[in-house]
Amino acid sequence: MTIKKPFVISIIGISSSGKTTLGRRLYQHLLDCGVTSLQLIDGDIVREFLKGKIGYSASDRDLSASIQTQLSFFLHNHGISSIVCNISPFEKSRAFARKMIPGIIEIHLACPVSVCMNRDKNLGKKVYDPVSKGVTKNVNIVGIDIEFEKPQKTDLVLNTDLENPNDSFTRILEFLANQWNYKKLLLTDF
Repeated sequence: MTIKKPFVISIIGISSSGKTTLGRRLYQHLLDCGVTSLQLIDGDIVREFLKGKIGYSASDRDLSASIQTQLSFFLHNHGISSIVCNISPFEKSRAFARKMIPGIIEIHLACPVSVCMNRDKNLGKKVYDPVSKGVTKNVNIVGIDIEFEKPQKTDLVLNTDLENPNDSFTRILEFLANQWNYKKLLLTDF
């Protein structure tokens, strides 16, 4: 697959909305289609790399989004495309990313907290454990005591509570095929 310019795809949403699942799948699919200069930037991996130097407060989450934007910006300027999977709860951070990286594609995974809490339980991530114990203040959880601000300029919204991952993935591919005018993106078996 030949894409003339590097791209950045930002997949945002609250914890357990499906960002990593769809981001990894899209990353592998694009590699299988022949995209060679591509990097997956996942919020959990960046956080692990920083080894405790960044927390979960609102300001830390803003910093995390900024770090991932800077990373994708530098890659983009060196001809490397990226898929960024991050909660990115604040519109200010998303506007900064749009300003830094013209043409960034933002995909919002909309999913109710209740559904994400059930997924989290099944995944064993324990992000929402305090909430299941009745604690909802000072827990630093986006969607609970940190607001996930409604995105203002999202390119694609997927309601991941209403469709299965295959349907969401197909919708991403259809959107990108239309965006890039590259229908062969849809011809690969998945």
